[in-house]
This record gives sequence, C-alpha cells and structure tokens, in this order.
Amino acid sequence: MPHRRIRKALAAALLVIAPALALAGCGAGNDAETLQIAPDTPATTLGSLKVQNVVLVSPAVGRGGPLAVTGSIYNGGTAPDQLQQVTVNELPQPAVFTPTPQRPEMRIGPNESLQLGGPGNATAVVPNPADLVTSGQSRRVTFRFAREGEVTMWVTVLPATGIYAGFGPVAAIAGQ
Repeated sequence: MPHRRIRKALAAALLVIAPALALAGCGAGNDAETLQIAPDTPATTLGSLKVQNVVLVSPAVGRGGPLAVTGSIYNGGTAPDQLQQVTVNELPQPAVFTPTPQRPEMRIGPNESLQLGGPGNATAVVPNPADLVTSGQSRRVTFRFAREGEVTMWVTVLPATGIYAGFGPVAAIAGQ
C-alpha cells in the first residue's frame, strides 16, 4: 500500500514539474540576449544565396600588397548560379579567380557551397596597387552573381597570421 501512495505522489509531481521545465526554456522569449550573439565576420543573403564569413586577408608582413578574399557562398535554391566578379570599393581591378577542377567556372549548384580561400579551395585575389588597403581597415566588398545579381557588404581586413595563415594572398598566389 505505501508503495502505491509513493508512486501516485511521484506521478503527480512529475505531471506538475515536467511541463514547468519544458516551458522554462521558452521563458527567454524570441528576443533573448543569447540570440543576439553573432560571428564577427559579415554574412548576408541575396535571393537563394548566402554569403558568409567573408574576410579580406592581407600579407602577414609589411603594409599592403594583394588581398585574398575568403568566405563561403551557399546556394539554397533550385537553380545553379555563378560567381562572376568580386570587387573592393577603392581598388581599380576586380579579383582574379583561380577556380578548382570541381568548379572550373566558379559555379555554385543547388544546395552546394563555394569556398573561397584556404588549401584546396578556389581563390580570389584582389590586386592592391599603391597599398590602398591595409590590415585593420574595413572595406566594402561587392560580389556579382550571374543569376542573383550583386550584393555589397562591409568586410574586415586581417593579416595572414594565426587562423588565416593559410588563407593569405601569398598562399593563394603560390597555389596557382
């Protein structure tokens, strides 16, 4: 008999506590402080394309020099698209692409990603005459796509050190 009472009491307590615990997770609401945390690299959406984690990487030593564009472009649509051009606002020439054998024309198929920069990925290197752009600055970078059009975002310029050591323009040019 006492075991039956204990089981009933535990069942009743469980019925009261379980929903309270489940609802407590929703207590922060849709605008919780933790939802405001974002990466320190820019990201934007253009139609079915998501351009994410974009950084301009300058040479590790000295001032100026060519800039490597790093980042990821995801195509969440049903039709392929093609990266046609990348420009940095104050520089006269667009990036020079070095595609991979898997993406010879910088095409991004449906539900596929194009990685720019880093070992084994396509590269985009922007000539930087007169060292107009240096580490520590932010610049407007424009991506032009065949189907979705253009998108411009502010991007930070970081040196090719630390996590970006294999992403810099020297590594990109050496891989050509």
